[in-house]
Amino acid sequence: MVLLVALDARSDRSERVIAFAIAEAKLRKEKIVFVHSLFGENKTSPKEIEEGEKLLKWAEEIASREGVEFETRLLVRGKEPAEDIVDFADEINASMIIIGVRKRRPAGKVIFGSVAQDIILHTSKPVVCVK
Repeated sequence: MVLLVALDARSDRSERVIAFAIAEAKLRKEKIVFVHSLFGENKTSPKEIEEGEKLLKWAEEIASREGVEFETRLLVRGKEPAEDIVDFADEINASMIIIGVRKRRPAGKVIFGSVAQDIILHTSKPVVCVK
């Protein structure tokens, strides 16, 4: 089985998500699949695709240094990110989904961002949220 790690942007939070995933992969002796999901079509610019590729390359560099088995996938499949991540987790039979969450003000989304919230609500897989 594999750990699906959904990344949204290069940040301190993403760094913590990657570090957690690497520790879990070593503990469970599982492969990591880092993903970044973009809708595609006219909703995604070439710059967003380039940024997604850079993000996954960054995760790849960290995982390579740590000596864990991994792969990266840029998902551009005409789906909203949460739906795409949930579907992809099922396709690869992920043992869990690891995502980052950010602290929101009360006026923002309750507890989690909308992508994280939708993943949690719509997957049958365990989800680990890293803050």
